Amino acid sequence: MPPTSEASLRARALADQAIVAALEADWPRAAELNQKIVEASPDDVEGRNRLGRVYIELGRLEEAKAAFAEVLRIEPHNSIALRNQGRVAALLEHKGKPNPTTTKTQPRLFIEDMGKTGILRIINPAPTHVLAKYSPGAECELREQEGLLAVHARDGELVGFLEPKVGRRLIDLLRTGNQYVAALVSTDPQNPRIAIREIFSSAENASRISFPGHHRPAETKERAYVRGTFFRYGGADEEGEVEEVEEAEEPTGEEVLEEAESTDEPLAVETEDDDDTEDEAEE
Repeated sequence: MPPTSEASLRARALADQAIVAALEADWPRAAELNQKIVEASPDDVEGRNRLGRVYIELGRLEEAKAAFAEVLRIEPHNSIALRNQGRVAALLEHKGKPNPTTTKTQPRLFIEDMGKTGILRIINPAPTHVLAKYSPGAECELREQEGLLAVHARDGELVGFLEPKVGRRLIDLLRTGNQYVAALVSTDPQNPRIAIREIFSSAENASRISFPGHHRPAETKERAYVRGTFFRYGGADEEGEVEEVEEAEEPTGEEVLEEAESTDEPLAVETEDDDDTEDEAEE
């Protein structure tokens, strides 16, 4: 195996620094680092995708549009660039301004802790140009609204609602003392999703599970796991063996979000059938 070149090591170091800057929401620094990466390696699509994301955060939409167009010139079917190109187009068409991410991304929010973390669908989502204002990783608030659980962005904008049965369960848990943090996983208008993590369980809810669809054994339900630095879903590897969670490295929030956005596999989401089964068990 040939030794790693000095240029490759430098590129990797710059990419690591750029990811850290993004996780810290230091967008000017992230822009500077990613610009250095693409100047040194014009065909680095990951660097160009990161640069496009940074330009969105900075409100430099025309530059973001150009960055994603360059990615698609190199890789015409790059899913991250295609999705973000649509996002930028929606913002430009409606003269919208992106809501910059100002808080640090919490990587562990997006890693499944069975029963305590759920990746949930958002129904009745806001219009495309509203969703386009927010990046994956943007923190959200959960608010009870006419018997449903509404998802609001930090600026108060309504993003959408959780499915009624899942929402009612969480409303009951919130009313009885549980606490949660939430962040957007995807703002794709066709499949917007949110990650919700239980951070406190009240004594009254000691025997209740927040996300019953996410606590089944691996042999009966596919579950999320992290392989290397990617957000993956349970199944066989190339040799037919299942890789255990404990053997995996924890990814950065940036990598988790990009992989969650780009994967063609369905995310493990809460369903009404899962909730029915748990309700029966509790009775």
